[in-house]
Amino acid sequence: MNARFRERCAALWHARFFSAGDFVLRALFLIAVFLIVHLAGLREYTAFLSGTPAHPGMSWQWVAFLGTLYLLLYFAFILLVPVLLLAAAILFLTRRSGS
Repeated sequence: MNARFRERCAALWHARFFSAGDFVLRALFLIAVFLIVHLAGLREYTAFLSGTPAHPGMSWQWVAFLGTLYLLLYFAFILLVPVLLLAAAILFLTRRSGS
């Protein structure tokens, strides 16, 4: 990694609240968490919606919790990430053109 990339990452990490960098950071966080949950295989636990047990040996409360967690992160990934990235782009462009 070069120094410029590290400087940009550090600036993004220390972005002000409700800035373009903050929105990008939140979107990247949601992407990373969803990717971890998806790769961990929690998608199969959404079968609780149809009443089908994902793992017969597990309690239904635990299956419902894991399935609900996956669904919440899925909807955040599908709905919030694009909105956050669009808001960051719009905010960046308006601040850039206003200067």
